[in-house]
Amino acid sequence: MSLSPPQNTGPVREAHRFEEARLDTWMAEHVDGYSGALHVRQFKGGQSNPTYWLADRDRQYALRKKPPGELLQSAHAVDREYRVMQLFETPMCPPRGCTRFAKTTPSSAPRSS
Repeated sequence: MSLSPPQNTGPVREAHRFEEARLDTWMAEHVDGYSGALHVRQFKGGQSNPTYWLADRDRQYALRKKPPGELLQSAHAVDREYRVMQLFETPMCPPRGCTRFAKTTPSSAPRSS
């Protein structure tokens, strides 16, 4: 199956790039059903947390991450968002979260906690 990215996505912006190969490797090791050949696009718009459209050969995913640089204490917290999403496990609620990365490396590549 070939999945097409949503129209409201584009190439990953320079300031929000990360090591896609590392994410592909991590997903292969930790995401049940991941079929490889990671494709990454960034959703347009949004002012706080970069959001990415990811796809393997068969499924689509969303990746949210903290923006680069210092965050204001009042900033939207993606870790809190993940914890709240885990409370809702019904088909009518937000998608199931695969994982949450507690830390990032200096290259902004994900590292599981």
